[in-house]
Amino acid sequence: MHSCPEKKSDWIGPAAHGGCFSALAALTVLTIVFTGCGRAFYRDQADREVAYLVEQTSTGTESVLPWFTIQPLPQSRMSAPGPPDCPPMPPDDPASHRYMKCVDGKRGWPYWDCYGHSPYVQNPCWRSYLPTDKDGVLVLDRKAAVQVSLLESREYQQELENLYLSALDVTYQRFRFDAQFFGGNDTFFAADGPDRSGVSSSELRTDTDLELRKLSATGGELVVGMANSLVWQFAGPDDYSGSTLLDFSLVQPLLRAGGRAVVLEQLTDAERALLANIRQMQRFRRAFYIQTVAGGGNVSGVSRGGVTIGSAGPTATLGGLFSLLSQQIQIRNRRANIAGLRDTHNRLEAFYEAERVSRLQVDQSRQGLYTSQTQLLRLLVSNQDRLDAYKIQLGLPPDIEVRIHDTLLDKFNFVSPKMTETRDYVAALLADMRENLPGENGANDRGGRADFNKQLAIALAKSQEQLKQTRKDYENLLRVLPERKKHLEKLSAREEVLDGDVDPGACSVKTLEARVALLRQDFLEGTGTDRPLDARLAETLSQLDKYIDKPSPPSEQLIELVEQLAGELLELSLVQARARLDAATLTPVNLGSREALEIARRYRRDWKNARAALVDTWRQIEVAANELESDLDIVFSGDMTTKNEHPFRFRGTTGRLRVGLEFDAPLTRLVERNAYRESLINYQRMRRTYYAYEDRVSQNLRATLRAMRQDQLDFEIRRTSVHIAIDQVNQAWLALSEPVKPGAQSGSNLGPTAAQDLVGALAGLLVAQDTILDIWVMNESRRMTLDLNLGTMRLDECGMWIDPVEFTFNEPLSAGRNADDDAPEQIPPPEPLSGT
Repeated sequence: MHSCPEKKSDWIGPAAHGGCFSALAALTVLTIVFTGCGRAFYRDQADREVAYLVEQTSTGTESVLPWFTIQPLPQSRMSAPGPPDCPPMPPDDPASHRYMKCVDGKRGWPYWDCYGHSPYVQNPCWRSYLPTDKDGVLVLDRKAAVQVSLLESREYQQELENLYLSALDVTYQRFRFDAQFFGGNDTFFAADGPDRSGVSSSELRTDTDLELRKLSATGGELVVGMANSLVWQFAGPDDYSGSTLLDFSLVQPLLRAGGRAVVLEQLTDAERALLANIRQMQRFRRAFYIQTVAGGGNVSGVSRGGVTIGSAGPTATLGGLFSLLSQQIQIRNRRANIAGLRDTHNRLEAFYEAERVSRLQVDQSRQGLYTSQTQLLRLLVSNQDRLDAYKIQLGLPPDIEVRIHDTLLDKFNFVSPKMTETRDYVAALLADMRENLPGENGANDRGGRADFNKQLAIALAKSQEQLKQTRKDYENLLRVLPERKKHLEKLSAREEVLDGDVDPGACSVKTLEARVALLRQDFLEGTGTDRPLDARLAETLSQLDKYIDKPSPPSEQLIELVEQLAGELLELSLVQARARLDAATLTPVNLGSREALEIARRYRRDWKNARAALVDTWRQIEVAANELESDLDIVFSGDMTTKNEHPFRFRGTTGRLRVGLEFDAPLTRLVERNAYRESLINYQRMRRTYYAYEDRVSQNLRATLRAMRQDQLDFEIRRTSVHIAIDQVNQAWLALSEPVKPGAQSGSNLGPTAAQDLVGALAGLLVAQDTILDIWVMNESRRMTLDLNLGTMRLDECGMWIDPVEFTFNEPLSAGRNADDDAPEQIPPPEPLSGT
């Protein structure tokens, strides 16, 4: 840290010099008069005035903003090193820096280094404030991402600064109507030679003037001044003369440039612009949340130039944290897909060795496995690139280690990550056992069984845990089943279903009940000939548990049991996917387009600004018309002076008063005429812009609601598609699992496309899972965007979205709630991150 340099001198105490206090006081006054106040004084003064203006303008129209500052918090990356008024010099380019020392052979200012140097452009300590975990990784969920963006986002900081500058414009316009004081002094000593004017002269002259100016709201300008002149003549006989003049002038326009409509126009513009920018900042703050969490949400920010008619509103897109969370689910889905393909390949390898399938089918399964692995690698790289871009969006450097973790989309882990991990572990164990079967001499390559005992115990524990989790998933499905039925009943009454545009089975309660019954049968009850998966898997785990403590090396029987476990785990993952799939829902939106438009008309801040912008353009007609009038001013002025021997003795006999009228006929008004006609045209253009804005808002809302209604049906259709894909995988897997029929030729129960069918079924399941995930995430983004475009979006004290759950706004419209009571409407400060 560097501080502003100060000149230090020895303190002179009262005992050291008589009258020192008076001298110091006089020195202080002279310093203030000649140099003005310090930088910090003016900065703090501006900050206080702006904070007061923002709070004052917010009161009574929008919820109060209790404070306002553009100073970043100390833990922010944007916090500048050094004092704010005397910042040290940042790192400079050496070749460019030499021109500060010498330019064009001329020595530069020697005090560029007086504030010191800083090797930093950003806050050097900001990383230490990040709430990282024990491994130094920044874990981001929705709340943490919003906190980081409020603290570090350059875009958000710039909007705050734009609002600050808009408030500064108001301070200047208010200042124009304040009493303004001006003063100065000129002191010169002049000496003339005798040949210049015939006599020698030397003279000391000091002229002092003070002036007050005041502009009234009607355009009258009052000027009061005092001028004092003191002259000392030193050549020849000493002579002294002094005089003082007091004068005033009052000019009041009666026609052109007069009247409150014209005189107060700039102040009115600035005040209305500040109010509009406060509203726009509040709208931007909400859109900023959407941009951080869901992507998109881009709206125009604060505009210093004045009130404008903005865009109709953002449309929902997939980005932000949602995009990263979606990619995480997609990565997990692909890993589950790879696990299924690996199981398929391992089984086909065993069938090939038993001469049950051809080599072609083994190669087809391997090719599908490699293709899926390549897609996974590409997705991982894409995820890292998108994560780096998201860091920069938040205001973080891309080298920060970040992990995205949020439970919002966990419901779309139809196959849990731990299930995939368990299947991968069992598949690796199975491959290891096959490679270490005893040779012909009875010895195995590993020389022992201890490792297999440990690995088998871990595999059994993991499998038991997944069996319990699947039971919980099934119980959760039963809990949400009543609400699912009610929702399907509403969807089945939609005209798209009744007209046959949508298969009624996708929205049928009976179909849902049949799926749940079949799931219960497959998982828990079984049929007369087939045992349920729950019992079969429990028995397999029980049989494998007997092998854990046996000292013998892997046997064919043990390997068959592990193969059976791998197959049953695949079935279990499909059961889990079916249970979780039918438990997932979309949040309903019960809102008509007309009702949505009326809500937006009442609550949208940018719509209020659009109305204000239209009136601002209309007001310019009156201002422009004023310029067409004549100049007619009342002038009232006077002055009073003194005699030389008494510079401060005023007498009425030395004064003068003037009263009169000044008139200028409007003989040439071509420029003013054109400006007036242009103001009329501009108003008509703004009218068209305004109702076009209304039309675009209506179109935007209708499109959003239409898309969300489509999402409800599309989600159910895609749900059915996922169920079909699961059934296809299950059937293809069962075909591979069927034993050879007695008396049949080797491999006769496996068709030539068995491998291709299973690979294709797994790929279809992957696509169906990704599609239904995209629909849910996009619908959630649309819900946020709809809330923003209605003007009803609320944020809590931490800047997080308060989810309305259902968009049923009958209460606000019927109860007459004040549109300005949408608390909280605050612009929250960037919260210190948790864990700092």
